[in-house]
Amino acid sequence: MGDDLVIQWKAFPLRPEPDPTVSFKGTYREEGWRRCDAMAQGDGIRFTPWPRDDYPNWSLPALEAAKCVALQGPEAFERLHLRLYEAFFTRSVNIAQPKELVAVIQESGADMPRFLADLESGSAREAVLADYEEALTRDRVRAIPTVIVEGGQRLTGLTDLPTYRKAIESA
Repeated sequence: MGDDLVIQWKAFPLRPEPDPTVSFKGTYREEGWRRCDAMAQGDGIRFTPWPRDDYPNWSLPALEAAKCVALQGPEAFERLHLRLYEAFFTRSVNIAQPKELVAVIQESGADMPRFLADLESGSAREAVLADYEEALTRDRVRAIPTVIVEGGQRLTGLTDLPTYRKAIESA
């Protein structure tokens, strides 16, 4: 759809605070990853079941990092955005752990001194929390992914490409 399609990414931490009880094996998360893996295999995308004991217990660090890198421009954000997904879902990188998260940011080619300065300022965390509050109160978002198409149509959860295309073309 080229330049006719504009995507505005908003942060939505499923767990805005760390939750030490979060696990992967034997949960709905494990089953969801299996479904996603089956659906995405035709696209060459892999969802590797989480093999580690330290499943990420919150999403705020990665969302905050993405906001910081977005300040470096849309291309920098896009590179990091895709790498975060690949690191978490395919390579089992714990993107809630600062050292592992910073390694992914470095891989994306981000300007690290600028990233660290922006992170230290705290403004990215404030922006993530503002996105979250807006999603909860104004948009009534309760799950990810939630896509709100211009005109208000909502697509929530695992949605196939034809459904996205139809919603976007209708708008």
